[in-house]
Amino acid sequence: MDDSDYLRLLTSQAEQANAFLSNARKWERERWVCERLLQGLNITYRDDEFTPAGQEPPDVLFREASFEVFFVLDEGRRLNDEWREELQRRRSAFSLSQLVRREARPKRIRAPELLQRLAPTLRKKAHNYRERGLDLGELDIIAFASLKRETLDLNSHFPPPTEFLRQGWRSLSLVGPTFARVLFAHPDAPDFLRNNLGRSIVFDVGISL
Repeated sequence: MDDSDYLRLLTSQAEQANAFLSNARKWERERWVCERLLQGLNITYRDDEFTPAGQEPPDVLFREASFEVFFVLDEGRRLNDEWREELQRRRSAFSLSQLVRREARPKRIRAPELLQRLAPTLRKKAHNYRERGLDLGELDIIAFASLKRETLDLNSHFPPPTEFLRQGWRSLSLVGPTFARVLFAHPDAPDFLRNNLGRSIVFDVGISL
């Protein structure tokens, strides 16, 4: 593969990323996060086991799980804008050298810091859902950490997720490009979540957006 072929490949990948981030493929994105968690937990599944809920929340139904998905991003970062700009950059390039740019090495953060990134969204969801009369104890939350400027120190200790437990969710799982972890799961949560409670799984291949 020469440089021009590789440049076309990079452009095609950026086009696919933009399509994947479109509103039309929101549910497909959410299902992908669920699949990533299941892969980490070594749970086999079929595509037809995933269905959209009639009314959100939840986002994705899988067996006895009712998954509600959200993305954790760096402050001020918007995936849609980021990939639109990247697509334009790749389309405008005449050589691979034009695409080279220096990125700062991600800062390594400990598990308590990463959990703090979840807090604002979960507080907002808990408040809004209670106002709508929804039972948080029927929802299995998955947070996908798509951080560009920070990366989790996988050797750091996860503290008890006390605040999130008090909010009343049935379970809470955290997925990143290279790891997955079930942070808590109540007794009535799906077995495949309870059986993997508190265990950090590291992926062989990191995948992010």
